Amino acid sequence: MDQYLIELIDRMNDRSDYPLPAGVSSSTTISWAALREAEKLDNITYIPQLIAFINAEKNTDRRKSGYFILGHIAENTNNREAMEFLISRIPKEKDKYLLSSILDQIAYLEKPAGTDLTVLIQAVKSNAWQIRQSAIKALARSAEKTAEATLLEVISNSKSEYDLIYANTALSTSGSAASLPALVKLLDHKKQDVTGTALSAILKLSDASYLDLFRAQLEQGKNKFTALYGVVKYGDEQVVPDLVRRVKQLVAKQRAIEAISTGGKTEIIVALEFLVQHVAGNPEIKKLYELLSGKKNGLLWDREKEWLQTFQHHFK
Repeated sequence: MDQYLIELIDRMNDRSDYPLPAGVSSSTTISWAALREAEKLDNITYIPQLIAFINAEKNTDRRKSGYFILGHIAENTNNREAMEFLISRIPKEKDKYLLSSILDQIAYLEKPAGTDLTVLIQAVKSNAWQIRQSAIKALARSAEKTAEATLLEVISNSKSEYDLIYANTALSTSGSAASLPALVKLLDHKKQDVTGTALSAILKLSDASYLDLFRAQLEQGKNKFTALYGVVKYGDEQVVPDLVRRVKQLVAKQRAIEAISTGGKTEIIVALEFLVQHVAGNPEIKKLYELLSGKKNGLLWDREKEWLQTFQHHFK
C-alpha cells in the first residue's frame, strides 16, 4: 500500500499525546489532525489499496481507520465501487461499534438504483440499537424502493423515538410522495424531535398541495421554523397575513435563543425575504416594517437589524 496511507493510518491511531493535560483540547492531537486530513481525500487510486488493506488487516483499530478513509474518498468522489465494498463488509464485521461506524459512513453515500441493500435492511432488524439505528441512517440517499419500504416499516412498527427520528431523516432523501401519509401521522407524536424530522421530510417530499398543512403547522405546530419554510416555498400573496402574524409573535417579547437556519437566516429574515416581494400595495407589510424599525427594533438580533437596514428602501 502507498506509504502515505500507511503513515496516515499510523497517525490516526497515534495516542502518544494522551492523556491530555488539563485544559488542552483533543483538536491539538496528532490523531485529530490525521482524521481531518483523511476527510478531505479524493484520490480514487487509493480505493483498491484500501480494499486490499481492509481485507487483510487483523487489527480492528487499523481496519476502522481504513474504513474511515475509504468512506470519505467514496463521499468526496461519489465512487460506487467503494460504496458497494463498504456495504459488503457489514456481514463480515462482528464488533457492534465498528459496524455502527461503517454504517454511519454509508449514510452519507449516494446509493443509486441497482445497489443491493439487502445487508443494510437486515441490519435494520438488529437487536443492538447501535447497529439498528446506524443501519436506518445508512438507508438515506438510496434510489432503490426497498429503502423507502423498509423505512416506512420502521415508522409503522417502532416505538423508539430515535428509530423514528433517523427513519424520518433518511426518508427525506430516499422517500417519495408515497411516504407523506405516514410522515403526516407523526406530526402528532409527543416528542418534538420526531415531529420536527417528520415535518422536515414532508418539506423535502411534498408539493404545493401541502401548503395548508404548513400554514396550520405555522399557526399551531411545534416546529414553526420548518413550517415557515413550507409556507414560503409554496405560498403566494394569500399567505402574507400568516407571515406578518408570525413575525409579530416573534417580537412580542425578547427571544432567548437566536435560532439560525443552515443558510444563516433567522425566522424573521426568512419571512421578510418573502414579504418584501409583496410589499407593493400592501400596507400591512409596510406597517410591519415600521414596527420592526421602530418600537420593536430593540428586540431584533443584529443580523435582523442589518437586513432591515440593507433593504429598507423596498419598504418605503
